[in-house]
Amino acid sequence: MIEVDESTVYRDLQKHLDCMPVGFPATESGVEIRILKRLFTPQEAAIAANLKFSWTPSETIDEIHQRLEPTGISKEKLEASLDTMASKGLIFRKKGERTTYYGNVQWVIGIYEFQVNKMTAELYSDIVDYNIEAFGKELFYSPLPQLRIIPVGKSIDHTHEIAAYDNIRELLNKATGPFMVANCVCRQAMDAVDNPCKATDRRETCIAFGEHAQMYIDEGWGREVTKEELLDILRQNEEDGLVLQPSNARTLDFICSCCGCCCGILFGSKMSRKPVKFYSTNYFAEVDSELCTFCGTCVEKCQMEAIFLGDDTAVIDLNRCIGCGVCVANCPSDALSLQKKEEVKVPPKTTEELYSILLEKKQEES
Repeated sequence: MIEVDESTVYRDLQKHLDCMPVGFPATESGVEIRILKRLFTPQEAAIAANLKFSWTPSETIDEIHQRLEPTGISKEKLEASLDTMASKGLIFRKKGERTTYYGNVQWVIGIYEFQVNKMTAELYSDIVDYNIEAFGKELFYSPLPQLRIIPVGKSIDHTHEIAAYDNIRELLNKATGPFMVANCVCRQAMDAVDNPCKATDRRETCIAFGEHAQMYIDEGWGREVTKEELLDILRQNEEDGLVLQPSNARTLDFICSCCGCCCGILFGSKMSRKPVKFYSTNYFAEVDSELCTFCGTCVEKCQMEAIFLGDDTAVIDLNRCIGCGVCVANCPSDALSLQKKEEVKVPPKTTEELYSILLEKKQEES
């Protein structure tokens, strides 16, 4: 096995993860080291610090062993360690017909999400502390967000021109299988600390496509579904008033269905006076005061606390509205509509391209 200096191995891994497109910054408290110690053994930390990041893992066991051979670890023990780490959600693993590929994952999107069905109250407590002390800034002030907002299907007015990448139904029609649904790790985290979701009783709300779905299926983190079942899950998510956040790309890898009480991104951004600045979104909500019945349904459903009741009509706070369409889809008097912003944000073609852009900008800044 690899000789490991336990006094430095976790810091080495922290520095390695911090070089990813969205990093893993150090803190004064050392909470990030506590998180790594909860997840990685010293041997695993040493191996992970020698892997390479790619949204699609691309290195074989032979390539990784060639790099780690001077440490004295055998190829068989290295492969066993990599497989264990993949099962724990600490690295990527892609199983091909004849070859398995491995690679680093970021903290978010990556290791955190891969703790689905494994989240504990102790780990989540450290994660909350880390978000407050350091990671929130890393995540929210990234040059490009990793997720984007697309309107729920019922909120779209098809009399207007809608880009394919903003049309959830068109995206799903073009998506290739396999298709997968998994529990939401954010809601599982809140369950672990006895603060269950206020928006939905359901936990199977996260969906994925293609290679990303296959990885979840292979690892046993989610179950394969048909496209018809996936559409029904999405319909239920919309009825529960959840916000659709896919990967910030024109092709689909996954769609998170988020609430303001559990999702770290929605909940965290709501603390800002102008949370809309953190989102990639092309729409905003608008009220027709003549149709508004002052019922308050939109206030109840809004996950961003962007709507309040004025003197005689609902009022939209455009600093908080992220254009998700939840209010529009649930308005009983059809008084709400989505309007397209003048400045349209076109997402990168693929998630690989997104991370290439983020890494390039990060290297320019450093």
